[in-house]
Amino acid sequence: MFTMKKPAIIMVLIVLLVVTGYINHSLTLRASSKVSSDYQKHEEMEMAKSWDMDDKELVEAISEGEGSEELEDIEILDTKDENINEISKEANSNINQAISKEESLRSKNYFIEQRLARDKLRAGLVDRLNTIVDNENTGEDVRSEAQKRIMNIGDLAEKELAIEGLIKAKGFEEALVFMTEESAKIVVSREELTEQDVVKILDIVMGETNLDASNIKIMKKN
Repeated sequence: MFTMKKPAIIMVLIVLLVVTGYINHSLTLRASSKVSSDYQKHEEMEMAKSWDMDDKELVEAISEGEGSEELEDIEILDTKDENINEISKEANSNINQAISKEESLRSKNYFIEQRLARDKLRAGLVDRLNTIVDNENTGEDVRSEAQKRIMNIGDLAEKELAIEGLIKAKGFEEALVFMTEESAKIVVSREELTEQDVVKILDIVMGETNLDASNIKIMKKN
């Protein structure tokens, strides 16, 4: 009759516990991810219900890709440094114009809408840079430059998020930050911007970046 020694039994039990724990962990992560996704969709639907028709149409237009049409006309298969610069400048210009429009600034959902617009246009820029990277006709120097731009975009997005959080921690209800490698534009929710407010924001931005005060523009959204 087959018998197992006690150490072997203990080892088998340990292995079973590890496997069971791994399976439970995987199932928990999947369930958590699904719940988080469902909750996010629910929040977005509830938020959309509270907006008026004009605001909802704007968000839908952004989601469908409107506002980035100018980028579609740029030839990216002829991969040169000039094209990378042109694509980046065009995207930055579009974002800058979107967040500065008077009609946009008057919207009660300005910060939500313009974050969507900023992130949508940035995603389009990254897609185009990835196309350059993946193109077999791309030279190594150009591919390296495109990859560098993609990494820089990620760094800028992280800094924007951090600066927005720091500004809100200083007592501002809302803040939107848009950065390029050369400049930064900050829009805050304020009836009036005092000199003290401006100094607070400048200290934060200059502390988190290498930008000079002359390259930082601060605006209010009342």
